[in-house]
Amino acid sequence: MRSDEVLARAEAALQRHGGRSRLQQRALTRMITAGKIKAKRAAWTTIGFLIGVPAFALFIKPIGLMGFLLAVMAYFGALLAAILLPAGGYVPPEKLPEAPLKALPLSTEAWLSSQRRALPPPAQRLSDGIGLKLEQLAPQLQTLNEREPAAMEIRRLIADELPELVNGYLRVPQHLRREGLNGMSPDKQLVEGLTVVDAELQRMSEQLASGDLHKLATQGRYLELKYQGDPEGA
Repeated sequence: MRSDEVLARAEAALQRHGGRSRLQQRALTRMITAGKIKAKRAAWTTIGFLIGVPAFALFIKPIGLMGFLLAVMAYFGALLAAILLPAGGYVPPEKLPEAPLKALPLSTEAWLSSQRRALPPPAQRLSDGIGLKLEQLAPQLQTLNEREPAAMEIRRLIADELPELVNGYLRVPQHLRREGLNGMSPDKQLVEGLTVVDAELQRMSEQLASGDLHKLATQGRYLELKYQGDPEGA
């Protein structure tokens, strides 16, 4: 496929799904929601400390100075955990392959959004369209049996193939990404691979909507473009 055709398809995918602003708005909403959840955790941890420690000392057993210091240390440890633990039900990137199927689309979307700035502009635009497709796919997977061959096909694409494509590109040194070696451009490979992912997600969503799980499982196409060998020579 010629580079201009690849870029044209990338632009078309972006326009079909409402553009970049919607995905950025979702990322901002995700950030605000996570902040609210962490603030609530911190508030309840503080309330528990301010009420629980005096109540324990007054009604159960005096704790003394050493007990109070230990309680303060436990409070700060719990407060730190409340702030640092992930919020919003999203799975960390390294846990995607083992994540529940229904959590995969939005968790993968959140991860892809976090990688956006490191991608070349055509790939950024494609990643926006992919993110919106993942958002649309999420409610369709809520009742899909994990053991269905169709579920395995979807998991392979969004938990394995897509992250490996992007991570493989990011492992290539920046000075080799545009031109590469031996006429192979990692930038072009990434755009072509994301174009395949975009088309596959569209096909999967349509076939889930039609209820044709057998067709989804048996007619899956795998990524045609993957990084192989030493990333230094990509």
